[in-house]
Amino acid sequence: MWDFETDPEYQAKLDWVQEFMVNELEPLDLVALDPYDKKNPETMAVLRPLQQQVKDQGLWAAHLRPELGGQGFGQVKLALLNEILGRSRWAPSVFGCQAPDSGNAKILALFGTEDQKARYL
Repeated sequence: MWDFETDPEYQAKLDWVQEFMVNELEPLDLVALDPYDKKNPETMAVLRPLQQQVKDQGLWAAHLRPELGGQGFGQVKLALLNEILGRSRWAPSVFGCQAPDSGNAKILALFGTEDQKARYL
């Protein structure tokens, strides 16, 4: 039998994500903005502060190993996180885990210049 329980510290992060989703991201799904339109200044004005809140919580690019700038969460922790994130079309962009950027983040972390890492990670 699989155990999908997690430690209290990570559960606190999941509780924060749950509240963040309800209060910040799910309401954005009702707005006509496209979270993937990175050339739209209105989208970016909404997206950047939300991304910073996620970074401040230590949840940005959680799929990456710590030496690559991520959190190094294992598959069970990522599954528990993604179960919540799957409720909003904004979540992948806000949490830095959208495809293809999740793969691109790893490539940048491993092979990017310091300038590229600072700009995109």
